[in-house]
Amino acid sequence: MKFIPTLLFFTALCPGLRAQTDTIRAHTDTLLTRADTLHTPSSPHEAPPRRPFLKRVLNGFTSFFMGCDTNYVTPQKYQFTAQAELSYWHDFYHLRSSHTGNTMNIESVPSVVLGGYLYYSILGYGISWNLGDIGKPKGQTNGTSIRQALSINTAKLFAEIFTYRSGKSARITHLSDFSLKDRDTSFGGLNSKLFGLQAFYIFNNRHFSWPAAFGQNAVQRRSCGSWNLGFQYNHQTVTFNDQELPQYLQPVIDTTLLFNRVDYNDYSVSIGYSFNWIVGRNVLIALSLQPSIGYRRSNIEEYDSQHDVLNNISTDLTTRAAVNWNNTKCFACLVLELHTYSYRREKFGLTNTYGTLKLVAGFNFLKKSEYKTKRK
Repeated sequence: MKFIPTLLFFTALCPGLRAQTDTIRAHTDTLLTRADTLHTPSSPHEAPPRRPFLKRVLNGFTSFFMGCDTNYVTPQKYQFTAQAELSYWHDFYHLRSSHTGNTMNIESVPSVVLGGYLYYSILGYGISWNLGDIGKPKGQTNGTSIRQALSINTAKLFAEIFTYRSGKSARITHLSDFSLKDRDTSFGGLNSKLFGLQAFYIFNNRHFSWPAAFGQNAVQRRSCGSWNLGFQYNHQTVTFNDQELPQYLQPVIDTTLLFNRVDYNDYSVSIGYSFNWIVGRNVLIALSLQPSIGYRRSNIEEYDSQHDVLNNISTDLTTRAAVNWNNTKCFACLVLELHTYSYRREKFGLTNTYGTLKLVAGFNFLKKSEYKTKRK
């Protein structure tokens, strides 16, 4: 008989248990729904999607090489830089005979060159054309129709690969023991071709900005200087055709000044100093001197067709100066570059100096995400 009251008790209890079970199940479903909501992509706690591998590598590379003290330098705020250049190119050759002491100077007819650069972040490519060569048939140009350069321009490291060609239109400005006054001094027999690679490290890269002076992708805020250590490789070929000399010079010129071809490879190390001087808001004057010393392997074909291969020490000098205005968005500057290459041997010496005066103007565009103004 005790079984019946017990059964009646559990029968009355079951509806309450069922109601509690339904309540627990409802709470569980609510918690699961909230957990799913927290893990949806729209959640503010969701990790942002990873950028492509190459973009992450480039951003890391840029951050490492462009890091600076913002009290001294305003870094580049944009992804791209476009600039136009109007340049004035001039070459000077000094030949000297070691036997007789006689000298001869030859200067190229100045070239007006139009070109430009396009930078993506720290990588740049430049190309230019000689305006005087436009419309001239092949063989009558200055040989400077196209000049190209590929560069990396950062706070820590500057590197550049470039090609350069000059010649055809030149004039003889000096010849020992002979007056050239009121005479035709035009000369089209000297040609030069240069392939070069240079790279150098800036020591005080947190405070001094090389790009602010010569790359236009940063702005120097306080006057500062830095030592730099560099490496340079040049392969230069200079040819001389004496048959292109003026007729009145061919019988009287000192033949020890003449040669057919000089071809040399030059490996050098440079230690230089650069300084940026702030003269006004967004305006600086920059100067850089880089003397170098290295090893040169030369192959020369002399006037009498004799061949010599020489291994000797080389000394060169690169000078740069600039006046620069940059407000981080737009910029304009005037840049002077001088490169001097010297060749010496037992019989004669050759010094080749070429200079460039550039008027540059451009702008930056496509601002980097970290510098964009966030809209509320």
